[in-house]
Amino acid sequence: MKKIIYILLLLLVHGSIVAQKKQPAIKPFTNDELKDASKEADAYFKALNYPMALKLYERLVITEAGNAEYNHKLGLCYLLTNLAKHKAVPYLEFAANANTKDKPKDVLFDLGKAYHYAGLYDKAIETFEAFRVQKGGSVDAKLKFTRWVEWSYNAKKLVENPVACTFQNLSKTINSTQADYRPIMGAADTIIYFSSKRKGSTGGLTDDFGDSPSDVYFFTQNDTSRSKVKNAGIAVNTEFYEETMFLNMNGDRMLIYREGPEANGDIYLADLQGKSWGKPVLLGKDFQTKVLETGATMSPDGLTLYFSAEAMDGKTGKDIYKCTRTESTGFGKPEKLTGPLNTDGDEDNPVLWLDGKTLFFSSTNHQSMGGLDIFMSYMSSPSEGFGAPMNLGYPINSVYDDFNIAVAADGKTAYLSAVRDSGIGDYDLYKVTLEKSLVQNPLCWVAGKGVTNVGTPAKGAFAVITTPSSGDAVATLETNEANGRFDVALPPGTYKVVLKHAKAGKAETDLVIEPGTSHMSVELKFP
Repeated sequence: MKKIIYILLLLLVHGSIVAQKKQPAIKPFTNDELKDASKEADAYFKALNYPMALKLYERLVITEAGNAEYNHKLGLCYLLTNLAKHKAVPYLEFAANANTKDKPKDVLFDLGKAYHYAGLYDKAIETFEAFRVQKGGSVDAKLKFTRWVEWSYNAKKLVENPVACTFQNLSKTINSTQADYRPIMGAADTIIYFSSKRKGSTGGLTDDFGDSPSDVYFFTQNDTSRSKVKNAGIAVNTEFYEETMFLNMNGDRMLIYREGPEANGDIYLADLQGKSWGKPVLLGKDFQTKVLETGATMSPDGLTLYFSAEAMDGKTGKDIYKCTRTESTGFGKPEKLTGPLNTDGDEDNPVLWLDGKTLFFSSTNHQSMGGLDIFMSYMSSPSEGFGAPMNLGYPINSVYDDFNIAVAADGKTAYLSAVRDSGIGDYDLYKVTLEKSLVQNPLCWVAGKGVTNVGTPAKGAFAVITTPSSGDAVATLETNEANGRFDVALPPGTYKVVLKHAKAGKAETDLVIEPGTSHMSVELKFP
């Protein structure tokens, strides 16, 4: 009878946190199966394979509802996966209320985390404080206890003042049941590249957890529809790990993270050759560090690289570094960014926006609401560097890790990956539409196209965009070899666009961008 009452209690508590879809009944183990199942679950847990351990502990808790260890381990499995961390609450509550001799170590701290993920911030703070008292006021620094308390206070404040925006899941056409994340785009959001661990990746391998190594994928879209997802191809992807980092303004140069037998977590560069990507090459040996470079982005002129890596002094988490080059040299020695960006927490995934002045990045510090949050920092001038970062706010950020954001030229349209109730599985890709622009000065996406005198795409031409008042070039772009296109993001103003080709000659036109214009098209035809 006690077992039945406890199971009902779990279901009631669980249902009070979030409405649940009807799930198939979980079958308990027989007495003969129980011992082996417990050993198998423990083996998966110790091997860090929490999804497999979770399935077994679910059945173990149904079999022995009063077992504090099973409840604790099941709660931890939820906390350590992206399935639904808030589901840990009833199991950890039971474990925390067990008899003293059966009470698992640090279960109060784990319960505080579960309350945090469930959005119960006052209960999280209260539980964290009870844990501090239990430890005699001194908590092991390895637990990062103080940061968790700060996250709960920050989350409570941010949730009370949400950012006006709407989220749209990109649907099963784009998202899979595995992790889909790190969307990147250029000046145009008509094609978006992203990372995915979906089944069917290049090589068809799976890791020890049953996941496919990440590959680079993409989809195209217009105002009315989206294409099916396509793999970026065997030139870009191997049977090991590739992830998206950065796409330049014209959409024809990509930075990729690679890890495998021939790549030690380094940054690779790939160029679009017509319709297909060429083989990625190591960005440069001069700037490489001895640790993983986990994020990277470039200035619009391609001469400045910002990247994230584990702190080279080993004393802090990940930091953001900068290195530069000239038109004729490779990137030089990296320098850790000075100023307010880097902290003793993790700073990761830098994304320099289209204006070359606004930097988006993720951090576990800077008043994060939990794990990594996405922040924005603006550089008024190169001599001053980036200013104080600003949290992009809730619900753009959540209590889960929020890695990166791709912001369109209008500043009101963005793409990101998130774990939400509307998700298909793990991290999904979302389109976010904001009421107010995220950036100080929105830009206009100019879709350019070069056409020959016989109406075919002008391949291999160069578009030079200047301001007539000064004659200074603001952008130089090569047209796409397949369709003669070039894309650029520009602030309001008057420009001259000159298209040059070694054989076809020159075509030019004036371009006037009025304030508030988010999209324009321009076509230049050679005489």
